[in-house]
Parts: sequence; structure tokens; C-alpha cells
Amino acid sequence: MIRVLVAEDELPILRGIKNMIENNHAEFTVVKSAYNGREAIEYLKNNPVDVIFTDINMPLVNGMEVLEFASQKYPDCMKVIISGYNEFQYAQQAIHLGVKEYLLKPIVYDDLQKILNNILAGIEEKREKSQKSLLKSVVYEGNKSVGTQKVQMVHFCAGPLIKEGLEESVEECDFWKGNDIESTALKFLPKEISVYAFEKYQPNERILLTVSKEKVHMKNFCIKVIEEMEKVGICLTAVFHQKEIDMQDIPSMSRQLRKCMRDHILLGESCAFEDEDLLKENSESAFLNRFTGKENAMIKEAELIFSYETLKQKDCVYLLENLLKQVFPDSREQVENNEDTIWNLILYSVNGKELFHNLMQILEEKGIYDGQVKTKELIEHVDHYVQKHFSEDITVASVADKFGLVPPYLSRLFKEYSGYTLSQYIQKIRIDRAKKLLEMEGEILAKDVAEIVGYPNPLYFSKIFKKKVGMYPSDYRKQMKAKSEGEEYEV
Repeated sequence: MIRVLVAEDELPILRGIKNMIENNHAEFTVVKSAYNGREAIEYLKNNPVDVIFTDINMPLVNGMEVLEFASQKYPDCMKVIISGYNEFQYAQQAIHLGVKEYLLKPIVYDDLQKILNNILAGIEEKREKSQKSLLKSVVYEGNKSVGTQKVQMVHFCAGPLIKEGLEESVEECDFWKGNDIESTALKFLPKEISVYAFEKYQPNERILLTVSKEKVHMKNFCIKVIEEMEKVGICLTAVFHQKEIDMQDIPSMSRQLRKCMRDHILLGESCAFEDEDLLKENSESAFLNRFTGKENAMIKEAELIFSYETLKQKDCVYLLENLLKQVFPDSREQVENNEDTIWNLILYSVNGKELFHNLMQILEEKGIYDGQVKTKELIEHVDHYVQKHFSEDITVASVADKFGLVPPYLSRLFKEYSGYTLSQYIQKIRIDRAKKLLEMEGEILAKDVAEIVGYPNPLYFSKIFKKKVGMYPSDYRKQMKAKSEGEEYEV
């Protein structure tokens, strides 16, 4: 219900406005009809309203005083002036009081209808923003002071589910291909259902929440979203919880859905799962203790396994761990490098067959680049190329292609000799260069700095800069300027 106060000293006009509002808009209810400004203010002292219609010239207290009181007491309420005087001074005063609508006497039904539609759209937009802000505080901060609203929840992942620490690689791969899951979801839900999506865990993951009076059939909904995303080449996995949950349970449900996804997501194949079904299944690897032979026998068996039509991502990880233990020395450093290699193989392989092909290329390239001199020369060439082209649209995949390698192996070699994976190194060069540009006296605009260092999207640049430096580019510039002047600057 949208609560409306109408203040008008001409009784026929007052009744006419009240009837037109209530008879044609079920969402609006006139909670108070005031015959003068004083009566309106007395009501407003103890009763909040969402919308005020007020005449300008009224006895005792005029409409401007009513609006001024309402602006202080209820700053978010919508305000409409009713007047037979089309005078600029009223409109000018009204703007300062937050009035955006002006209704002239005699009242024309179509004019009132248009104003009510505008008000309704504005109120719904405010509600949506407020709801999203509240949900955001729950998703990211675990806020528990959220009332009794119920939601349904889906965890979407475009591409593979990646462990923490590979954010740069995930962002580079652009698994979403510029598509917005929230907009896509709205195509398959009734208009009265609100949808909110939040990036969570990794850039290719989204938590999607639906809010409505009626429950959504989540499996059908997820299948439709997956089919839509597959049309543009996106492999999408959904793990959903069919039952409604309290908003305060969102963080725990988020962890549960991601665990289910981690245990059951398929490599290179879209699918929708219900969490309660997955929790009943055994999540142990199907290939546990399978490999006991030597390297060549393991590779032959792995080729058969990776040719399966469906393969869980966790099984791929297990198989690769066992294979790489045989291929590379089992030192602490090599174990870490093996892990990076595994996740890069999964990132850059669309299915099991391609993963095995990339693995075999790594083994072949290992034979070529095992020599210390050859490897050093290769990495020096790669380093020089990145230093020269970092401001362009380069990725690990494009650099690997330039040097005739598969991305996972190039990243492995690069980390062995520099301490960074190639995607981390590209990002480091860009951020270091951005810091120097922001420290310059000329004060290049942050959006121009972003483009200079290879980030055409300034918002994305700000996000990455904040993540790596601990503050936004504008704050970094202010801090550096204050430091050069011997002053302190607190973010």
C-alpha cells in the first residue's frame, strides 16, 4: 500500500482527487484528506506517508509550509503541488523542497494518471534499491538484522569452479562474455518477482536471489537460463535450493551451494542440480586409488578417462594431481607449481578431450624446455613482449599463442622463473605503471590512466586497483600528493 495525504481547501476538488486516486490505482490509498495546511501538518507529526498532494494557497498554513515540514520529517516522501496559479515562483520554491510533479486546476484525469504512474515507478525503483542494498549487506557482510523476508537462492558458475588465488586468470578468460545473469533471469520470471545477483567467491560466479510471494520452480527456471546462456557459448552450472529461506540464512546457504558445486560440477558441460539431491550422494572421487602404475600406463589410462562424455571437475583435479606427481619432481615448489598447472589446464580446456590434449602438449614442451638456458631465453622473450605490449589487449592465451605454447605450461614456466603466473605478472605491470601515472604532477584523469595501462573499463580498473593496492586510484593520488607535501592523508 502506498499511503497518500491530500491537502486541499476546496472540498469538491479534494473529493475528486481522492476518488480518482483510489478508484483507478489499487496500490494507492488516501490515508488523510486535509482541508487546510494546519490539519495536514498535525497529521504528519505522528503519521508517515509516501506521497503528498497539496494545494499552494490554503488558509491557516499554506502548501509550501506543509511541504517544508514534510521534507524535514519524511525526506523520502514524494510531493505534488496542486495549484490554479501557474507561477514560476512556486515551481522554483518547490524544486528546493524536492517537488518533481505539478498538477494544475482544474484537475484533468489524464494528467493525474500520468503523475501517479510516475510516482509508482519512482517508489518501486526506491524499493528495489533498498532491497538490493539490504541483500548486499547480507551476502557480503553477514548482516542478520534483516527482518522476515523470504528468498530463494541459486549459485551460478560460468565455466569451471576455480579455487582462490586465480582471480586474475578467471577475469581474463571472461566466462560471462559480457552477459548479465540478472537480466537473463528476468526473461524467465513473472514481472512481480524481484531478482538480485551478486558476484561471489570468483568473478565467474554469481549468487542469484529471487524475492516474491510465490515460490519459483527453480529447476525449470535454471534450465531455461542455462539454455539461453548456451546460445551465446557460455557453459553454465546452477546449484539451487528449492525451498524459501530467511534472509539471515543466505551466507550459510551460499556456502552449502558452493560445496555442492565443488563436489559435482562437470567439466565443460552445463547442468542444473538441486542441493538436497546432491547432499544425499557420495561425493568421493570415482577414481580414488585408481592409479598405481608408471607414467606411460597412467597417461594411456588418463586418455581413456578424459574421453568420457561427462567428467566431474574434482575427478579431473585428482587425475591430474597423480599424473603430474609422476612427471615432475615431488618437491614443495613443484607441488605448488603442479597445482597452478592443474587449475590453468582446467581454465583453458573446454572439455576432457581438450584438457588431455593440452596436458600432452605440456609434456612435449617440457622435453623441449627442460634445459635451463632454453627456458631462461624463452621467459626473457616473453617478459620483453609483455613489457612492450602490456597496454594492449593481451592475455595469457594470446601470449602463449604468440610463442607457440599452451597457456598452462607457459604460466608454469613463467612462475618457476619469476614467482608470478603470467596473468599475475601482466596485472602487476599494469598496476605499477598506473601508480606512477597517478603520482605525476599533471594529474591525468583516472579513466585515462586506466586506458593507458590496458584497462578500457575504468570501473573494472578501480576495482582491481583497490584489490591490489588497498585503496581506489583517487585515494592513492591524494595520499601520494599529501605525502609529497609532508602532510598525512587518511583513506
